Amino acid sequence: MMSFIKELKRQRNISDKELMFVFSFVFLFFLYPLSMTAQNKTQGTKIKNEVKGYIVDAQTGEPLVFANAVIKNTLIGAATNKRGFFVILDAPAGKNILVVSYIGYRTKEIEIEIKDGKDEELKIKLESQDIQSKEINVVADHYKFWKTADEVSQITISPITLSKLPNLGEKDIFRSLQLLPGISSLNDGSSGLYVRGGTPDQNLILLDGITVYHVDHFFGFFSAFNSDAIKDVQLYKGGFDARFGGRVSSVVDLTGKTGDMEKFRLSLGANLLSVNGVVEIPLFEKGSVLISARRSYADIINSGFYDQIYGFLTGGETTQSNVTQRGPGRFGEQENMVTPSFYFYDLNVKASYKLADKDFLSFSIYNGKDYLDQSQNSQQVTLRNNSTSATRTNKDLTDWGNLGGSLKWTRQWSDLWFSDLTMSYSNYLSKNETGSQFDQNVQNTGAAAVGSSTNSVQNNEVKDMTIKFDNEFLLSKDHNTSFGLWFSDLSTNYIFTVNDTLSILNRSQKGFQFAGYLQDKWKISELLEFKFGLRQTYFSPTKKIYLEPRTSFQYKLSDLIKIKGAWGIYNQYINQITHENVLEGSRDFWLISSDELKPISSTHYILGAEFETSDYLFSIEGYYKKLDNLLEYSQRIVRSQGNRLISSSNYESNFYQGEGFSEGLEFLIQKKFGNFNGWICYTLGKVEYTFPDFDDGNPFPAKQDKTNEVKVIGSYETSDWNFSASWVYSTGLPYTAPESQYFITLLNGETQSYIHVSDKNIYRFPDYHRLDVSASYKFRNRSFDGELGLSVFNLYNRNNIWYKKYDLTVSPIEVTNVSMLGIIPTIFFKVNF
Repeated sequence: MMSFIKELKRQRNISDKELMFVFSFVFLFFLYPLSMTAQNKTQGTKIKNEVKGYIVDAQTGEPLVFANAVIKNTLIGAATNKRGFFVILDAPAGKNILVVSYIGYRTKEIEIEIKDGKDEELKIKLESQDIQSKEINVVADHYKFWKTADEVSQITISPITLSKLPNLGEKDIFRSLQLLPGISSLNDGSSGLYVRGGTPDQNLILLDGITVYHVDHFFGFFSAFNSDAIKDVQLYKGGFDARFGGRVSSVVDLTGKTGDMEKFRLSLGANLLSVNGVVEIPLFEKGSVLISARRSYADIINSGFYDQIYGFLTGGETTQSNVTQRGPGRFGEQENMVTPSFYFYDLNVKASYKLADKDFLSFSIYNGKDYLDQSQNSQQVTLRNNSTSATRTNKDLTDWGNLGGSLKWTRQWSDLWFSDLTMSYSNYLSKNETGSQFDQNVQNTGAAAVGSSTNSVQNNEVKDMTIKFDNEFLLSKDHNTSFGLWFSDLSTNYIFTVNDTLSILNRSQKGFQFAGYLQDKWKISELLEFKFGLRQTYFSPTKKIYLEPRTSFQYKLSDLIKIKGAWGIYNQYINQITHENVLEGSRDFWLISSDELKPISSTHYILGAEFETSDYLFSIEGYYKKLDNLLEYSQRIVRSQGNRLISSSNYESNFYQGEGFSEGLEFLIQKKFGNFNGWICYTLGKVEYTFPDFDDGNPFPAKQDKTNEVKVIGSYETSDWNFSASWVYSTGLPYTAPESQYFITLLNGETQSYIHVSDKNIYRFPDYHRLDVSASYKFRNRSFDGELGLSVFNLYNRNNIWYKKYDLTVSPIEVTNVSMLGIIPTIFFKVNF
């Protein structure tokens, strides 16, 4: 043991003080629950009137995560954990009605008898809303799409109902999240989540404990998660508790489906861009294996839908041109053939097995990849006068993706103590290579061919090995304690080179985080509930300890009205650096924080209120986020008289740090009951940054700043048909523009042009709005069922502005508006066996 400690200190350069900090975590978080258990035994504590059990899918037997079980006409209840298990302590004795509900499932009422000493474990099966039920104890449908949780700024989403919302070709979890209050996108081509003014890299994205660093396909058009493989989505828009760390904006916690433990199942689907399939295989009545795969087929079979999206992303460039001879010395022949090749795929595999009554083991794999080849095959040019030919070959290759896996052991020590031990690995890799080769040959002269070439390469890789040990301990009906340990070993590598010799940036980093957390959810009375938490993180690159206290509360003014609030400090130790797109450096990249590039820090302040009836929910929530140590990277390249590229020798000087804030108010009206349901939400927000080296240190609107945003979503459903529509409106995004151009004649007679650029982001694009609609039909017979649907994006073909192009070769400067996507109809098909 001592030799291990010495080796750890030597390799990681850890001081005795830092080592004592690490072991104090172990002492605190392992002895605390054991001491509480011993104390309860010593005092002879006995749990009375206990109601416990599992809530599962009636068709597949899958556990339902965060389902609710409540004693009717009381405030006494509990939510299920990751295994679908719940326990209610000190329930009222006698005959009662247990109301069980879950998003996308039919609420169920069960008669139970509660008495002291009765230790019966219930198994409650809920039916999906898509299944016709004949049970008399199934009550009215509620919350078909999503619901707010008791925790502040937390939302539970059901992936099984997402196909009912309008979509852009794919049933997309992240694009559906963008329809919720406080969550935005930048443009039609982005599935990234801008949560309350934060950026996508500031969100912690977890899939079965795997940290996912790149969450989209096709340059952001679609999210990288196949919704058919996801069982549950928990979204924390801010103020999240001490269990989560490492990000400063929000948390998206996804739980993958475990698969049917009793019956083999097969599901197949297709749309105008991809095909997908899901296979569920039982394992000896104690487990299951689920395999989900999705792949685009644009590289095999082209479609108009793919052409529209590709044209949008590339600015609508032509793919082929032919120019004939027009006179002496002119080009006699020019051929320019560009045949882009693109595909993406993702694969989810999850194996689950019940080792014993109290032990459950699961293993998950996620692999997602994109590949795009926009290289030009060749270009042949012939000059008739001197018989000179030239051949040009352009290379443009990009591929990126995530590979990850996790192994989780879940242990139920008792009805009151649950543990999860998770080991996960995540690897993100992005590669981009561009270049051109030009060869010129003068025929019949014997002269050697003349050639030239240029190229640039950008590679970014992130490796994350994480071990987490999470515990939940029910001390009593009024105290629910969570505690855990978390270790993450990180490494990043970013290389940007030009012409194989000029290194613009080459940065490799390693570091680890060791964290522990402890929190208690204390129900002070039937009306007031507090949660107190503390997270401490030791970050090796800075050799500092970061304290993150967090607290939240909920106060029930009545059965219908409650007030919520939260406050907390958050730090982020790995950042996606914004690249200013100079010299083809168009891709953001991940780097670990350091003493020079400090971790991003944020403080959240949240306060809101809800008024909820059986049919409607009205809510208002205000938030303020203070942001420190924001990062941007700007590489300046100049040309010498010899036309050679010159870069700053100290790349650290190209990083800039600043601060900012995000504030706003969210209003929501949700109709959650009946055949027709939906919601209307409005967000008033502001996001402002200040960088001392930008605009003389004056504050400016962030690129994601939207003053006003309105979303109206409606859905009407019959037994076989579903019709839905969504309308989105927002204030135009800010942008920076060149305002004038002037020329100066140098002493050597050369003329140099200069562009005067406006202050950063002082202009705004016109307001954005669009209407999407969809219709779907469910069909069934004895051996299979399925769904056929049509979705129309941007129904009234609104011409929204994406960005502006400037032609600086003319005076005055010529400006062209580049539009976002117009009207796009898509169809989808799915069949289940």
